[in-house]
Amino acid sequence: LPRRVWLRRLLLQRKTVVVPSETLRRIATDVWRLPRVAYVPNGVDLARFAVTAPDCASHESQEGVVVVGTVAALRAEKNLARLIRAMAGVPARLIIVGDGPERPMLAALAGSLGVAADFTGTLADPAATLAGFDVFALSSDTEQMPLSVLEAMAAGKPIATTAVGDVTAMLAEPNRPYAVPPGDDALNGALTALVGDAALRARLGAANRARAVAVYDQQVMFDRWAALFDGH
Repeated sequence: LPRRVWLRRLLLQRKTVVVPSETLRRIATDVWRLPRVAYVPNGVDLARFAVTAPDCASHESQEGVVVVGTVAALRAEKNLARLIRAMAGVPARLIIVGDGPERPMLAALAGSLGVAADFTGTLADPAATLAGFDVFALSSDTEQMPLSVLEAMAAGKPIATTAVGDVTAMLAEPNRPYAVPPGDDALNGALTALVGDAALRARLGAANRARAVAVYDQQVMFDRWAALFDGH
Protein backbone atom coordinates (compact mmCIF):
# COMPACT_ATOMS: atom_id res chain seq x y z
CA LEU A 1 0.00 0.00 0.00
CA PRO A 2 1.36 3.48 -0.88
CA ARG A 3 0.68 4.72 2.65
CA ARG A 4 2.82 1.95 4.14
CA VAL A 5 5.61 2.56 1.65
CA TRP A 6 5.76 6.27 2.51
CA LEU A 7 5.66 5.58 6.25
CA ARG A 8 8.58 3.18 5.96
CA ARG A 9 10.55 5.67 3.90
CA LEU A 10 9.92 8.36 6.50
CA LEU A 11 10.44 6.35 9.69
CA LEU A 12 13.31 4.10 8.64
CA GLN A 13 15.57 6.47 6.67
CA ARG A 14 18.07 6.79 9.51
CA LYS A 15 17.87 3.18 10.65
CA THR A 16 19.66 0.03 9.68
CA VAL A 17 16.92 -2.36 8.58
CA VAL A 18 17.64 -6.10 8.76
CA VAL A 19 15.74 -8.48 6.49
CA PRO A 20 15.87 -12.30 6.22
CA SER A 21 15.33 -12.68 2.48
CA GLU A 22 16.72 -11.41 -0.80
CA THR A 23 13.17 -10.74 -1.95
CA LEU A 24 12.55 -8.42 0.99
CA ARG A 25 15.95 -6.80 0.55
CA ARG A 26 15.01 -5.85 -3.02
CA ILE A 27 11.71 -4.42 -1.79
CA ALA A 28 13.38 -2.44 1.00
CA THR A 29 15.99 -1.06 -1.38
CA ASP A 30 13.98 -0.48 -4.56
CA VAL A 31 10.45 0.24 -3.27
CA TRP A 32 10.94 1.59 0.23
CA ARG A 33 14.22 3.24 -0.90
CA LEU A 34 16.00 2.69 2.37
CA PRO A 35 19.71 3.53 2.41
CA ARG A 36 20.90 0.98 5.01
CA VAL A 37 19.58 -2.54 4.51
CA ALA A 38 21.37 -5.59 5.93
CA TYR A 39 20.60 -9.13 4.82
CA VAL A 40 20.82 -11.83 7.50
CA PRO A 41 19.35 -15.12 6.29
CA ASN A 42 17.58 -17.36 8.77
CA GLY A 43 19.38 -20.30 10.26
CA VAL A 44 18.34 -23.44 12.13
CA ASP A 45 19.74 -25.79 14.75
CA LEU A 46 21.12 -28.42 12.42
CA ALA A 47 21.70 -30.99 15.15
CA ARG A 48 18.06 -30.83 16.25
CA PHE A 49 16.82 -31.91 12.84
CA ALA A 50 19.52 -34.44 11.97
CA VAL A 51 17.26 -37.25 13.16
CA THR A 52 17.17 -39.30 9.97
CA ALA A 53 19.94 -40.48 7.72
CA PRO A 54 19.56 -38.48 4.50
CA ASP A 55 20.96 -41.30 2.39
CA CYS A 56 18.15 -43.72 3.27
CA ALA A 57 16.21 -44.66 0.16
CA SER A 58 12.86 -44.05 1.86
CA HIS A 59 11.16 -43.56 5.20
CA GLU A 60 7.81 -44.94 4.11
CA SER A 61 5.32 -45.86 6.79
CA GLN A 62 5.03 -49.43 7.98
CA GLU A 63 2.12 -49.86 5.58
CA GLY A 64 4.43 -49.03 2.67
CA VAL A 65 2.68 -45.71 2.04
CA VAL A 66 4.75 -42.66 1.16
CA VAL A 67 4.17 -39.77 3.57
CA VAL A 68 3.88 -36.18 2.33
CA GLY A 69 3.89 -33.62 5.12
CA THR A 70 3.84 -29.94 5.82
CA VAL A 71 4.21 -27.67 8.85
CA ALA A 72 2.17 -24.48 8.59
CA ALA A 73 -0.40 -22.23 10.18
CA LEU A 74 -3.79 -23.07 8.72
CA ARG A 75 -4.39 -19.61 7.27
CA ALA A 76 -5.40 -18.40 3.83
CA GLU A 77 -1.95 -17.27 2.66
CA LYS A 78 -0.53 -20.77 3.25
CA ASN A 79 -3.13 -22.08 0.76
CA LEU A 80 -3.24 -25.59 2.17
CA ALA A 81 -6.36 -26.12 0.09
CA ARG A 82 -4.02 -26.06 -2.90
CA LEU A 83 -1.88 -28.77 -1.32
CA ILE A 84 -4.93 -30.94 -0.64
CA ARG A 85 -6.20 -30.50 -4.21
CA ALA A 86 -2.70 -31.25 -5.54
CA MET A 87 -2.64 -34.48 -3.52
CA ALA A 88 -5.73 -35.82 -5.28
CA GLY A 89 -4.64 -38.92 -7.16
CA VAL A 90 -1.16 -38.99 -5.58
CA PRO A 91 -0.55 -42.38 -3.92
CA ALA A 92 0.56 -40.97 -0.58
CA ARG A 93 -0.68 -40.06 2.87
CA LEU A 94 -0.76 -36.37 3.84
CA ILE A 95 0.14 -35.09 7.30
CA ILE A 96 -0.56 -31.44 8.15
CA VAL A 97 1.14 -30.13 11.29
CA GLY A 98 -0.37 -26.90 12.56
CA ASP A 99 -3.64 -25.30 13.39
CA GLY A 100 -5.72 -22.29 12.44
CA PRO A 101 -9.09 -21.02 11.33
CA GLU A 102 -9.13 -22.99 8.07
CA ARG A 103 -8.86 -26.43 9.67
CA PRO A 104 -12.57 -27.39 9.40
CA MET A 105 -12.70 -26.33 5.75
CA LEU A 106 -9.49 -28.18 4.93
CA ALA A 107 -10.63 -31.37 6.63
CA ALA A 108 -13.90 -31.24 4.71
CA LEU A 109 -12.06 -30.64 1.44
CA ALA A 110 -9.75 -33.61 2.01
CA GLY A 111 -12.75 -35.81 2.72
CA SER A 112 -14.60 -34.67 -0.39
CA LEU A 113 -11.56 -35.38 -2.60
CA GLY A 114 -10.69 -38.71 -1.01
CA VAL A 115 -7.29 -37.45 0.15
CA ALA A 116 -5.95 -39.38 3.16
CA ALA A 117 -5.03 -36.44 5.39
CA ASP A 118 -4.12 -36.40 9.08
CA PHE A 119 -4.28 -33.12 11.00
CA THR A 120 -2.00 -33.20 14.05
CA GLY A 121 -2.77 -29.72 15.35
CA THR A 122 0.02 -27.59 16.74
CA LEU A 123 3.06 -29.48 18.05
CA ALA A 124 5.50 -27.93 20.52
CA ASP A 125 8.39 -29.61 18.71
CA PRO A 126 7.58 -30.94 15.22
CA ALA A 127 11.08 -32.36 14.63
CA ALA A 128 10.14 -35.97 15.33
CA THR A 129 7.06 -35.79 13.11
CA LEU A 130 9.06 -34.09 10.37
CA ALA A 131 11.51 -36.99 10.50
CA GLY A 132 8.69 -39.30 9.41
CA PHE A 133 7.95 -37.39 6.21
CA ASP A 134 9.15 -38.77 2.89
CA VAL A 135 8.43 -35.47 1.12
CA PHE A 136 7.99 -32.00 2.57
CA ALA A 137 5.43 -29.80 0.80
CA LEU A 138 4.84 -26.05 0.81
CA SER A 139 1.84 -24.57 -0.99
CA SER A 140 1.93 -20.91 0.06
CA ASP A 141 0.89 -17.94 -2.03
CA THR A 142 3.51 -15.76 -0.33
CA GLU A 143 6.63 -16.36 1.74
CA GLN A 144 9.96 -14.71 2.44
CA MET A 145 12.41 -17.26 3.87
CA PRO A 146 10.29 -19.89 5.62
CA LEU A 147 11.86 -21.67 8.57
CA SER A 148 9.75 -24.74 7.80
CA VAL A 149 11.67 -25.23 4.56
CA LEU A 150 15.02 -24.79 6.29
CA GLU A 151 14.00 -27.33 8.93
CA ALA A 152 12.93 -29.80 6.24
CA MET A 153 16.27 -29.32 4.49
CA ALA A 154 18.12 -29.86 7.76
CA ALA A 155 16.13 -33.06 8.22
CA GLY A 156 17.26 -34.28 4.81
CA LYS A 157 13.91 -34.08 3.05
CA PRO A 158 13.11 -33.53 -0.63
CA ILE A 159 10.75 -30.62 -1.10
CA ALA A 160 7.83 -29.95 -3.43
CA THR A 161 6.94 -26.28 -3.20
CA THR A 162 5.49 -23.23 -4.82
CA ALA A 163 8.20 -20.91 -6.10
CA VAL A 164 7.54 -17.97 -3.81
CA GLY A 165 9.86 -15.57 -2.01
CA ASP A 166 13.37 -16.96 -1.62
CA VAL A 167 12.27 -20.60 -1.56
CA THR A 168 13.75 -21.68 -4.90
CA ALA A 169 17.13 -20.13 -4.13
CA MET A 170 17.14 -21.71 -0.67
CA LEU A 171 16.94 -25.24 -2.04
CA ALA A 172 19.83 -27.37 -3.21
CA GLU A 173 20.14 -26.99 -6.96
CA PRO A 174 18.91 -30.53 -7.81
CA ASN A 175 15.69 -29.83 -5.88
CA ARG A 176 14.92 -26.54 -7.62
CA PRO A 177 12.95 -28.08 -10.53
CA TYR A 178 10.37 -29.13 -7.92
CA ALA A 179 9.76 -25.50 -6.92
CA VAL A 180 6.90 -24.73 -9.28
CA PRO A 181 4.61 -21.81 -10.12
CA PRO A 182 1.64 -21.55 -7.73
CA GLY A 183 -1.08 -23.81 -9.07
CA ASP A 184 -2.72 -27.14 -8.33
CA ASP A 185 -1.50 -28.93 -11.45
CA ALA A 186 2.11 -27.81 -11.16
CA LEU A 187 2.31 -28.83 -7.50
CA ASN A 188 0.62 -32.14 -8.31
CA GLY A 189 3.31 -32.82 -10.90
CA ALA A 190 6.11 -32.13 -8.43
CA LEU A 191 4.51 -34.30 -5.76
CA THR A 192 3.81 -37.14 -8.19
CA ALA A 193 7.44 -37.19 -9.35
CA LEU A 194 8.84 -37.28 -5.83
CA VAL A 195 6.35 -39.75 -4.40
CA GLY A 196 7.01 -42.15 -7.27
CA ASP A 197 10.81 -42.25 -7.03
CA ALA A 198 12.47 -43.27 -3.76
CA ALA A 199 15.99 -42.92 -5.17
CA LEU A 200 15.23 -39.38 -6.31
CA ARG A 201 13.88 -38.54 -2.86
CA ALA A 202 17.03 -39.83 -1.22
CA ARG A 203 19.28 -37.90 -3.60
CA LEU A 204 17.43 -34.60 -3.18
CA GLY A 205 17.14 -35.02 0.58
CA ALA A 206 20.88 -35.54 0.91
CA ALA A 207 21.56 -32.49 -1.27
CA ASN A 208 19.21 -30.34 0.82
CA ARG A 209 20.84 -31.48 4.06
CA ALA A 210 24.28 -30.65 2.66
CA ARG A 211 23.12 -27.17 1.61
CA ALA A 212 21.59 -26.54 5.04
CA VAL A 213 24.88 -27.49 6.68
CA ALA A 214 26.89 -25.29 4.32
CA VAL A 215 24.68 -22.19 4.35
CA TYR A 216 21.99 -22.20 7.04
CA ASP A 217 23.67 -23.11 10.33
CA GLN A 218 22.05 -20.99 13.05
CA GLN A 219 25.48 -20.12 14.49
CA VAL A 220 26.26 -18.23 11.29
CA MET A 221 23.02 -16.27 11.77
CA PHE A 222 23.94 -15.56 15.41
CA ASP A 223 27.38 -14.31 14.39
CA ARG A 224 25.93 -11.97 11.77
CA TRP A 225 23.45 -10.51 14.25
CA ALA A 226 26.23 -10.07 16.82
CA ALA A 227 28.31 -8.18 14.27
CA LEU A 228 25.39 -5.85 13.58
CA PHE A 229 24.83 -5.17 17.27
CA ASP A 230 28.57 -4.49 17.61
CA GLY A 231 28.32 -1.93 14.81
CA HIS A 232 30.16 -3.91 12.16
